[in-house]
Amino acid sequence: MTTRKNPAREQFIEGILSQMSLEQKVGQCFTYLYSGWLVTPSVVDAITKLHAGNLRLQPAYQTGKRHKYYGFDTGGGAYAYPPGYKPIPETLFLPGELGAISPSEYATLLNKLQALATSRPGGIPLNMAVDQEGDIGRNYLFGGINLFPMPMGLAASNDPAFVFEVNKAMARQLSAIGINCIHSPVVDVNINPQNPEIGIRSFGDDPKRVAEFALAAMKGMQAGGMITTAKHFPGRGDSMSDAHFDTPTLEVDRKRLDDVELVPYRTLIANGLDCIMIAHNVYTALDPGVIATVSRKIITDLLRNELGFQGVVTTDAISMGALMKRYGLPEACARALEAGADLVLNKTETVYRDQGFLETLKYVQQGRIPTEELDDKVRRILRVKYNRGLFKKAGQVDPARAERPIRDKVTIELAAQAACRAAVMLKDQEGLLPLSPEKRLLVVEQKLEHIYMGLNTSLHRLNFTEAMYSHSMNIVAADTEFKATPDDEQLILDLAKDVDVVVMTSFYYRVEASNVQLAKKLLEKGHKVIIITNSPYPMALPEGIKTALCTFANTPESLRFAAAALFGKDKPQGAWPLVNYHVK
Repeated sequence: MTTRKNPAREQFIEGILSQMSLEQKVGQCFTYLYSGWLVTPSVVDAITKLHAGNLRLQPAYQTGKRHKYYGFDTGGGAYAYPPGYKPIPETLFLPGELGAISPSEYATLLNKLQALATSRPGGIPLNMAVDQEGDIGRNYLFGGINLFPMPMGLAASNDPAFVFEVNKAMARQLSAIGINCIHSPVVDVNINPQNPEIGIRSFGDDPKRVAEFALAAMKGMQAGGMITTAKHFPGRGDSMSDAHFDTPTLEVDRKRLDDVELVPYRTLIANGLDCIMIAHNVYTALDPGVIATVSRKIITDLLRNELGFQGVVTTDAISMGALMKRYGLPEACARALEAGADLVLNKTETVYRDQGFLETLKYVQQGRIPTEELDDKVRRILRVKYNRGLFKKAGQVDPARAERPIRDKVTIELAAQAACRAAVMLKDQEGLLPLSPEKRLLVVEQKLEHIYMGLNTSLHRLNFTEAMYSHSMNIVAADTEFKATPDDEQLILDLAKDVDVVVMTSFYYRVEASNVQLAKKLLEKGHKVIIITNSPYPMALPEGIKTALCTFANTPESLRFAAAALFGKDKPQGAWPLVNYHVK
């Protein structure tokens, strides 16, 4: 992203900056979670009192519940508020669905929040950011929105031009709703098959291929109207732990980082990348013992000065366990900005919003964050908003047009093609395929929480079972928890005694595991088992499985395709996307 090639933009930004108070500048450096679709006092105060520059949207659910995030206390002890300070109201709902909200209704809601933001001095609109990686990693999931496979599945198309079109279509759907920023592409090079957090979120295990596909994805997202965010710098593809719960450490030398982890970043930086998200990792070759999020050597010396990145640097969710085991949330926020980050992603809906803001304000007042650096942070944030046209329309969209990209026949067909081009038949060693309607089947589907579901007939937790019914009614159907409980296992083992073949999902999501253990028990009993999985790695595939189809997604489109492929009505077209790893 260039800084000085647009004099009109720079003059516009300097005009706004000259009118901003210190508090308004600090507020621009925060992205706050806005979950559900109630206009709460919390979100209103985040925009008006804390001067929020950005919101992270999760329409379906709330995660920062009751002062904890993924089970971790996000405090750090008592906080000394300024005399007379009144904290903003808290939102302390339990995670869970509030019900479906249509694209037009959500667009209307976001317009209201943008109007609130642009009524502030300077008229600065909000970045409205989401995750929309595919598979389970999806924030907007209502209204029949077309969903696509994960990056590794898109890489299986072996076609960067196709990856561009998919990401453009994905971005167009979000843009029409009023979402303008995406925390993608994932550019981690997943060279560790045991990586519990990245896996299929990556385009693969070869740095050059990851760079090629990530560049196509980035350009597609930008063409669809998104501010893009490559993650997780300097790289999280070689990890044995999940930063939501622990602090991963990468003990490799600088040459390895240059040859693997940094390759995609150099490519995307050279081609107009808007933002970069920092990893909650320790890199011994760069700054031993210091998490990258709070490391000036990594953010300022490496990313800014050496790699020359001039765009926005954001943290990952600041309340993740990696940081919370070392710092309280207020200190973590201020330390990240002191190290060189421009934005803090604060996914809490509690008093820790105030505390992070106030602690950062204190750092500026004490000179730990120089005012010149704060001004530069705000300039970079305003530039990406200007470059994506947010000031022209004050962040507003037309709710009457919000569903048009979703209903577009080209996009619908593209989603179907993506499901086919991502799917890879891993094994059919017993010749069980194609299935015949004459075979008695037991179909076992994992139960995903409603927070990952659209709560409608387009996206629900029995999409695969529904798709299987369209090919055969000779089916006994059952489901399990995402990881089968002992009661689930006993039920499935009993049902399996009276069928010819068991067809089951074994999807993997972070450390929530999969249904590998249930599959192993079925195999030990001598049952014929077919696995539908989103991941080719061992955490999703049981040892000894002889029939397996990898879709790289659990989206409705991919599940419909999987059912058709099992019955010989369609054929997987995905090419093996990994260079250094092969399924045994």
